[in-house]
Amino acid sequence: MASRSVDMQCWKCGADLLLPFSRYEECSKCRADLHACLGYRHYDPAAADACREHRADFALDKDKANFCDFFTVHSKAYIPQDTAAAQKARAALAEMFKEDLPADDVDSSLTAQTEADRALAELQRLFGKSE
Repeated sequence: MASRSVDMQCWKCGADLLLPFSRYEECSKCRADLHACLGYRHYDPAAADACREHRADFALDKDKANFCDFFTVHSKAYIPQDTAAAQKARAALAEMFKEDLPADDVDSSLTAQTEADRALAELQRLFGKSE
């Protein structure tokens, strides 16, 4: 039996998925609802109600499964986010509270270390603590 090519990616984590799937289907990797606006071909945050399909009913939670009759998957709905700023912030907080970073953040903490040191020094200066 020949292997099937990937039909789409999960809108949340980028996991490769195969079609078809039901309205209740979740991503096997991150458990995100797949039949959601964020994975829809006409999803557009700049459009009215974040949808370019004017006949579609309004959906409040764009990341939750819905009953949209116009749902068509967006094969490339996943947009990798630049997480460098968030990783720096996590490293700074971990340093401030003298905690260890989770294993997936350890490599990124190397570049954030000097930033964390500066942030900690500034906090100590502001609150009158010296080492």
